[in-house]
Amino acid sequence: MNSSAFAKPIVYALYLNAAILLAILLTLLGHGRPAVETAAAQAMADQPPIAGGNGIFVMPCQLHPEVWGCYLLDTQRQTLAVYEYRAGQQALVLSAARDFRFDLDLKNYNSFPAWYDIQKAVEEAAKDKQTNESQLPSLAPPPARDSNP
Repeated sequence: MNSSAFAKPIVYALYLNAAILLAILLTLLGHGRPAVETAAAQAMADQPPIAGGNGIFVMPCQLHPEVWGCYLLDTQRQTLAVYEYRAGQQALVLSAARDFRFDLDLKNYNSFPAWYDIQKAVEEAAKDKQTNESQLPSLAPPPARDSNP
């Protein structure tokens, strides 16, 4: 068999493949990305408004079903404050303030499951690639503690 006769169908197949890829590229570029833009706009609409700058941020919050207020976060001083708006008094009242600098050093304070249980479950899942999160052993939360000492 002649090598030029064999090469001719391959050349046609390569040209056909290039034409199909070009058509796919033009289709993708022509449509834009409305699905991605819509998803990004939806994600931004779901987020509560945050205002701030220079390390201080204010975010509105609902403290109770009929009580509104705001969080004030100072990232430079590492302080969080909560203000409650009292409509009857037309006043913004400081409800709580906390320096969280040392809170961030805690590894496992009042949380469930413990970080080391999560680490162990992840390591076990890594050993068996077939295991997914739904197949990991469930951990029962600890019983509620009495808030009175």
